[in-house]
Amino acid sequence: MKNNTYEKGASNIIIAIVVVVAVIGIAVYATQGGNKPSDIKASSVSRGESAKQVAPDFSLDKLGGGTITLAEYKGRKPVVLGFFATWCPNCKRDMPHLNTLYEKYKDQVEVIGIDLQENHSVVQKFITEKGITFPIAFDANGEASRVYGVRYTNFHVLIDIDGNVVKSIPGDISESDITALFN
Repeated sequence: MKNNTYEKGASNIIIAIVVVVAVIGIAVYATQGGNKPSDIKASSVSRGESAKQVAPDFSLDKLGGGTITLAEYKGRKPVVLGFFATWCPNCKRDMPHLNTLYEKYKDQVEVIGIDLQENHSVVQKFITEKGITFPIAFDANGEASRVYGVRYTNFHVLIDIDGNVVKSIPGDISESDITALFN
């Protein structure tokens, strides 16, 4: 009888510990925003959500020489940042589509492809094969991808003419995403 009471008491303590750990886990999950995508500086900037947040500037080496900065477009054009890698199957599909949209709207919107830490010659070959005509920049140390909350390839960030992030798009971009920047 004494042993049975001990086992019931031990079971109750274990159940209580599990409940406390679960409550703490739920509280942490809720304070971290659930499973929302993380974006720039931990704010919610995702498909369908609108937010005005100043886009972090960058200065990156450009394919073919020189540098490209985001600040040079502020007040001139909205910008689409397209984070990609040559090995990414989704990028291989989306980059030519993005280029078609760029060719159609390049007087109204700038597109900047940002390669995620690959060799320049590999990127040059990819861009040539795919017929990409928009500027390509190299995020050699991953700094731009970090400040924009990029966790995977084929990720787009839409920036309005005033230099504010308006939306991020994990995955393929649509024509309506681009035209929303200037309409």
